[in-house]
Amino acid sequence: MRKIYFLSALMVILLAFGQQAHGFTGPGGSGMGGPMMQSPLVAGSDGTAYVASMNTSGLSSGSITSNITAITSSGAKQAISVSGMVKSLVIGKDTSSKDTLVAVTMIAPTTATTTSGPATVLSFISLPFNQSATPVSVTLEGMSMSEPVFVNGYVYVTTTRMTNTTGTQGMTSYLYIIASNGAVAQYSY
Repeated sequence: MRKIYFLSALMVILLAFGQQAHGFTGPGGSGMGGPMMQSPLVAGSDGTAYVASMNTSGLSSGSITSNITAITSSGAKQAISVSGMVKSLVIGKDTSSKDTLVAVTMIAPTTATTTSGPATVLSFISLPFNQSATPVSVTLEGMSMSEPVFVNGYVYVTTTRMTNTTGTQGMTSYLYIIASNGAVAQYSY
């Protein structure tokens, strides 16, 4: 049963990373797999654009990272790196009304014996950032995740995780309410 669960998790990772790396989004578009998948992008209230891209230098070692680049309207650039592949970006105000960027990343399991599948990580980055910025990261249970919603200083997100209790497989869903300082409230439903 562990092998089946691990193989299922591995397939999810390969499909997710393959779509990002090769730009396949399904039938109906140009080329073999459809239109190129675009990089996550969001703009701040000051007009600065934040674009995520996968750093391909770590692919051979299995250490996947992404770069988040801030590009101002005058063309000035700053970049920071986060672990994993960025799936989405969202901007909101933290509890002290400071602009904050949230990067949602997927991180692959680290060993062949890991049965928990890929991890979903939210990284909070105060804006504007510089190259020495250190994100506050929170790891969530579950492989699939909703688009995050940033309201009143908190990020709301749901995830779903496969469970295996005494030979019975099922799904458990969670609602997370996360503060920009990393404090987490988790509710299953």
